[in-house]
Amino acid sequence: MPEPENEPEQELGPRVSDALQAKADAARPVRGESLAREARRRVRKRRQALTAGAAAVVVAVVIGGVWSSAGGPAPVATSSNDSAAAGAGDAKESAKAPTAPDTCPAQHPITQAPSHDAVPPGVGLDLSTPVNGLQACRYRILGPGQSGKPLLGSASFSAATAQAVVKAISSLPERNPDLPVFKCMPAEAKPDEAIVLRFGTAAGVREVWVGYDGCSSAGFFTGERTYGLYAAPLKLFMTGSVRPSGGTYLDHLRGW
Repeated sequence: MPEPENEPEQELGPRVSDALQAKADAARPVRGESLAREARRRVRKRRQALTAGAAAVVVAVVIGGVWSSAGGPAPVATSSNDSAAAGAGDAKESAKAPTAPDTCPAQHPITQAPSHDAVPPGVGLDLSTPVNGLQACRYRILGPGQSGKPLLGSASFSAATAQAVVKAISSLPERNPDLPVFKCMPAEAKPDEAIVLRFGTAAGVREVWVGYDGCSSAGFFTGERTYGLYAAPLKLFMTGSVRPSGGTYLDHLRGW
C-alpha cells in the first residue's frame, strides 16, 4: 500500500496536463475569431472593388461610351448634336445644288463686247461642271449709233437637254476644218447677232457664247477655251425664236 506522502507527487502530472489542455482550448476560439475577421475583411474588399467597377461602367455610359469585355470603350449611337451637325451638312449640300437659270436679260454684255468670243473672266462655263437647266438667248449685236431691242428670242430647256448640250460641245475640237476662213475688214468682221447659252450651276449662272455670223471667228466660247462650230449642239437649242435665219458660217454648215 503506497505511502500517503507520495499522493501529491502522483497527482501533479495529471494536473499539469489538464492545465495545458485548458490553455489550448482557450486559444482555439481566439484563432477562429481571427480567421473570421480576416474572411469578413476580404469580403468587404471584394465588394468595394465590384462597386468601383460598376461606377466606372456607369460613368462610361453617361459620357457616350460603353465598356467592352476587353476593357475599352465601344461606340454607341450618335447624340442629338451629331444629328444636328449631319442635318446642317445636308442643308449645306442642298444649298450647293445647281439651280435653273433665270430668264434672258433684255440687255446683255455680249451686245457691247469687243467681240462675240470675248467672254469676261468668271462668266464662262467650265464644261466639267454639272448643270441644271438652260436658257438660250439670241441677241442682236448693236453697232455704234444703232438702236433697238437687243433680245431677239429665248427658250428654256430642261436639265437633261442642258447636260446634252454641254456634252455635245465638250467633245468638239477647237475648230471645224470644214468651215471657210474669211479675210475681211474689221467693220465686216463684227457679227449681226449671236446666242448666249445660260446654264444653271451650283456657283450661279455660267455662260457659253455662240458665234456663227460675221467673218472673224465661229464656235462655242467659254472665255477659257474655244470649241469649233458644229451642227450637233446647235440642233439641241436652235429652235423657235432662238433659231436664226442664217449667218456667215451657218450658210456653210450642214445639218444645223
